[in-house]
This record gives sequence, structure tokens and C-alpha cells, in this order.
Amino acid sequence: MKFAVNIAWTFLFIFLLSLNAQAAQSGVQVKQGPTDIVNGIALHEEDITISNEFYKVAFAIGTTPPWGIPHGSIVDSAIMVDGEWTDNRTALIDFLPHGWSAWPSTYQEVRILEQSGDRVVVEIKRDYDENIELVTTYTIESGNQLLAVSTSMTNTGTKTYDDLLAGYSLCMLSGYMFGPWGTTERGYGQVGEEWFGDYVLGYDENFAMAIHYPGFTDFAWGTGWRDLYQKQTLHPQDSVRLDAWIQFEDVGSTAQVMEANLQIKEQQYGNVSGTVKSTAGDIVQNPVVIFEKATPEGEDFLYAWAVGENGSYEIPLPEGKYTVHAAAKGYSLTSKQDVAVAAGENFVLNFGDIETGGNVAITVVDKKTQRPMDARIEVVEGPEILVEYVGAKTFFTELNTPGTTSFLLAQGDYVLSVSNGAGFTSRPETIELSVTSEGDHNLSQAIELLVDLPGSGWYASDLHHHSDILDGVTPPELLVRSQLASGLDVIFVSDHDSIGNNKTVGEFAQSRDVPFASGIEVSPNWGHINVLPIPLDDQDVAIDPSGTAASIFAKAREMDALVIIAHPYITYGYFHSNEQDMVPGGWDADFDLIEINGAISTKDNHKALQRTWEFWNNQEKYYLVGGSDVHDVLRYPSGNIRTIAQVDGDFSLNKYYESLKKGNSYASYGPLVYPEHNFGETVQVDSGNFELNFKTLSVNGIAKITVVTEGSKFNDEWEIEGYAFQQTYDESAEESISVALNPEKDTWYALVIEDTEGNWAMTNPIWVNII
Repeated sequence: MKFAVNIAWTFLFIFLLSLNAQAAQSGVQVKQGPTDIVNGIALHEEDITISNEFYKVAFAIGTTPPWGIPHGSIVDSAIMVDGEWTDNRTALIDFLPHGWSAWPSTYQEVRILEQSGDRVVVEIKRDYDENIELVTTYTIESGNQLLAVSTSMTNTGTKTYDDLLAGYSLCMLSGYMFGPWGTTERGYGQVGEEWFGDYVLGYDENFAMAIHYPGFTDFAWGTGWRDLYQKQTLHPQDSVRLDAWIQFEDVGSTAQVMEANLQIKEQQYGNVSGTVKSTAGDIVQNPVVIFEKATPEGEDFLYAWAVGENGSYEIPLPEGKYTVHAAAKGYSLTSKQDVAVAAGENFVLNFGDIETGGNVAITVVDKKTQRPMDARIEVVEGPEILVEYVGAKTFFTELNTPGTTSFLLAQGDYVLSVSNGAGFTSRPETIELSVTSEGDHNLSQAIELLVDLPGSGWYASDLHHHSDILDGVTPPELLVRSQLASGLDVIFVSDHDSIGNNKTVGEFAQSRDVPFASGIEVSPNWGHINVLPIPLDDQDVAIDPSGTAASIFAKAREMDALVIIAHPYITYGYFHSNEQDMVPGGWDADFDLIEINGAISTKDNHKALQRTWEFWNNQEKYYLVGGSDVHDVLRYPSGNIRTIAQVDGDFSLNKYYESLKKGNSYASYGPLVYPEHNFGETVQVDSGNFELNFKTLSVNGIAKITVVTEGSKFNDEWEIEGYAFQQTYDESAEESISVALNPEKDTWYALVIEDTEGNWAMTNPIWVNII
């Protein structure tokens, strides 16, 4: 890859000397070399950090950005809060020419176009697919909390590019995400509408960071990241300019973001202000006042919130009707009030009925043994505080005192779900309680384990799971607590291009005497690859995501590691990119396992399953595994899909890895299965005579069993055709099945088992050879 940097070095050197003489931050400053942003990754001598009075951003000029994005991204940022810089807040801020898809780029050029104490303009030149010239400028101004971004896209070739998703991505290292307004389902391919708004936000209690992108048409989001796109078709010689603004604030509020958005669009607005006091008349120091708004379909969603100071708040809002209430940490929600905001008008809403919450302590035990049990506790009904740092909804039992936890809830009536391995080895239990102001509520709950997998020689793991590196937000201890509460037998972590937390996760697992598998998700923009096990003995385990498929696989083989193709058919999946001829160096077949992913669409998983069956048709022995791809365990349960592998005799990790490699395993969203002949094994039979015997269980009840074989495939409705056997069942908890099959040549058979909730188990094949 050609990589060029063009910076006005003499001018920059003189400017840096003058800045070093200043004792305090004033105006715009530029620093070349490793960033001084705490926990930043821009550590190359060619990287650039630019700051004003409110924020710092570091550009990856020599450093390779995350996820294999070409050089030139903002990879680090910090915000001035109470006179001090925060540590790094972002994993990536960048322009994406076609969403999160492969980004072939042959050059990246960086230069400073304009530079003074009042203003710095940085230009990043790159290309996409050789034909599209991308020129992005970033303008940092003194005294301005907005960073202006503008990108021109010019098609210099003869090919027409249809429906490119051109826009901006905000990837956070910590905190929470919001926007576009009214959206609840994560994923790709979502179409923007007028009422969605046009900014996205990353926030926590002491900061907010937004990208404003007026005119967006499409959006996508997941844990830790939000994207806004404009759909663009570029004919030969077409050019388009796309403008956005990045905003940095020192409080976790949308009030300042809303004000900037209204000014950018020159939109009229009104103001709402007031005070928040307790029922005793005391001022609530930092209230959070929450504004909900109805969609055109009449459904209320969180629209905005203001954080008050000394009990007072204020926020600008577009014209419209809003439902408003207040909350605060450790307090209940107030009653709701309605307001119709008109342009140019001021409205006063005061709240005086906020009350402190109560403490809840829960002890969870195994119903049969009365031993402490790890558990996940979720609020499924009850008062909901929509601003996430104010009121949590998910809790876990403690690591060092298993089966116990305590937490604060706002006053009100609740239904809690308490679970361990729910949907796999047990059913969730519910607790109903009424929380009173300043009350102590001590509860106990027993969970009945219906299945003992390890007792039968089968062990479950979640082979795609993130901690709090890059867009993951789960601290290592919470990762272990979550995986234990999900009933997993092997703890696993696989962060993007980093093993920074692996040793810590392993130590937490060891403290509970639970096996730990160390992994990494190598993350080029054309396909993610999970590699395990990754050694933690200080040897060089770095795998360059900017390399080819062959080089990545080869580095994994040097460590004797398994190679898993993660989410193969999403827009940046290896199989998808290969079919688009966008894999650097082309296809390489030296991998072991194919993932069914718990965070993507059923359609994309079915495509991966179909492709795996096609490999088996050709006697190519790649095997299935399951991984949740969870980044935030407070939102999504670990192990919603898991890999369940058979180990003979005493358990060891080496045996477990060998079982995965041989396909002695299956991927499941819930149903369990015990075969007579293990998956991945080869059975010698007489022509036309094979009996497939297995037992299957589901805590939700079995609904359908399908035996697939050579010629099986999905139709246009994603229903299985060409199966060897299919039978429906009446919610049976357990079935022992014997299927008489008639193979006339060497072939394979595998199972797809569906429970009454629509959850599947997908097994690896049993190979049948004709004697």
C-alpha cells in the first residue's frame, strides 16, 4: 500500500516552538508524534494531535486505525472537564465511503492546509476502489466546541457506483449511545425518515460527543458505535460534497447538542426551563429532565434530556409536543407533565415530587443443592429511567461472593427476572416486589437446573465476546460475571486487534476455578477473524489487520491457533467481501471454523449455514461454532448463541480445542442434543443402511427436528428444502430419535433442531462412508 504524508514541516516546527512557551491551553495547538491523550493509540512519530480549549483529537497518520480503516482517521479524543482532560473517549471517528464494507485504498495523503492559533485545517486524501477520490477536511477553531468536517467524493473512473452509503461513524470507547431519535433496533440497512433527527450521540455522566449530519438517508448502529449515511450514486466524473460537525461537551446532556443542531439547520425553537425538588422541598443538585416525543405512529420515545445544576435546568427544543419528567441518581421518577413548545417562547416546568429509592439485596441458590448460584437479574417491568447512566436495569451476582448482589432501585412496583443459563439449562424465575423510599428489600430466589451439560461430557462457551476495548464497553470482571451467569463452562474473550484485557479476564476466571480461553478478533475491513488460543506468555502475538487473508491465517498457524471466520456474510464479512472481489491478495482457504453469530440478522446467519453445507458437499471439513458478539453485557446476555463441544474424560482446554477442530460440537441458541455417533466423526456403513440415533432436549420444548444432508438448502423464504428427515413435535421437553437413512454414496448428515421459541441448534455433520 502506498502511504504518503505531506505536512508543512517548517511552519509546523516554528508554530510548535511558539506554543511550547505558553503555560496554559490557549487557542489551537498542534503536536506531532505520539499523542498525549491518556490511553490513546496514536503513538507513531507521524501522528498528529490537535487541540483547542475544549477538546483534543489525534489523527492516525502512521498508526494503523482500528478495523483496518485506511490511515487518516481520528482514533483518539479527549474533552476538557472541570479544568482537566479526560482520558481517550473514542475508538474511531471517520468518513466511510460505503458503510462498514471493505474499503480498498491505494493511497493516503495528509497535510495541514491552514494553521494559526485561531484555526487549523487538516486535509486527508484517500481513494476508494481506486476510482473514487476522497478528500476530507477537518477544521478546528479556537473557542468552538464544534469540529467541522467536509468530504468530497469524486468518481474519476468509468464505472458507476450505485447506492453508496456515504457518511460518518462515531465509535466510542466507553459510555452509552443515543440516536437517531426513535430507533431501538441495532443493525444495518435502516432507512432514515424526517422524524428521526440528524445527529447521533455518545455520552456518559461527564461528557457528550455528537456527530451532526443533516440530510442523512440511512443509518446503522450497534453497541459502541453509531453511523449516519447519505445514499449516493456516482456516475463517471460525478462529485458530491458531504458536510458534518463533531461536537464535544463536558456534561452528559443533549441540551447543548440540541442547541448546536438547531443552529446548524437554522431552525426555530422554544426554551423549556425549571427546577427539580424532592417531596421534602430539597433541591436535587443534578437532576436529569427527560423529554419524550411521539412518533407519527403515536409511540413515545426518548427525544432529549437536560442535566440541571443546583436544581435548575434549561433546554432549547424544536416546536412540538413533549411529555416530560425528571429523575436523578438514587431517586425515583417524578410524575409526567406535557408541554407544547412554540418557536420563540419560553416555558417553565417545575417538579417537586421526586423521592429517594430503596436498596434491593438478592441471594440466588441452586434449587437442588442450595449452593450459591451465579445469576443475571433484569428489570422486566417497572419504572424505566431512559437516560442510561441514571438508572441501571441489569445486575449480576458478585464474583467473589457468588449468588449475592445488592443495588438501588427507584420507588415503584417491579418484576425482576433471575436467571442462570436461561433457555439452555434452566428457565428464568421472576420476582415481584414493591420498592419503597429508603427501604431495604432482602430477597432470595432458587433456580432449578434442568440439565447438567458437563456431567454428560459437554461444555459450553461463547466464542465471540468483547470486553471494554475499542467499541466494547464490558469491563473484564463484569464479562466473567456475565458469562458465569449465562451458564457457560469456559470463559472466553476476543477483542478487536488487542489482547490488552486477556490476562485480566483470565485471572478473574482463575479466581473462580473456571477454564479460560484467550482469543483475539483480527479486524480488517474486509472480514473479521477470531483466533484462539492466543498465548499470554509475552511472546509476540500481534496480527496485522492490514495484511492479506493468507498472512493473517499464517500468523495464526505460527501460534498453533484455530481460525474462525466471524459473521461471514455481513458487509465486512470474509465470504461477502470475497464474493465482491475485495479481499486483499484474494481467497485463502486455511481456516478451521465458521461462525453463527448472535448479533446479526437471521438472513446473514442462514447464508453462512448454507455456505457451510456447500463446503460439506465437497467434503471440505470446516465446522460450525456459535458466538454472541456481545459488546455490552448490560444490554445483551452473554452466550445467546454458544458452542457446545464434547470432551472425553477429564476436561482440559487442549481437549476442548481439539474437539472444536474436529467438529465434535454444535452451535445452539437453546436446544441441546446428544448423538450416538459424535458430530465430526466418520461412520463406516453398508450401502443404504444407516441409523441416525440421538437424544434432544429443550427447556422451552422441542418444536421441529430436521436432518439435513447433501442437497439441503434454503429457499427464498429461508425454509429448509431437500432434507432427509423432518418431524414436528408438540412442545416435547425431550425426544429420543432414531432415523433410518439410506445413503448410496459417501455423504454427511447434520441436525437442525428448533424449540417452541424459534431458537435453533445447528450441528456439525456426521460423515458417512460406504464400505
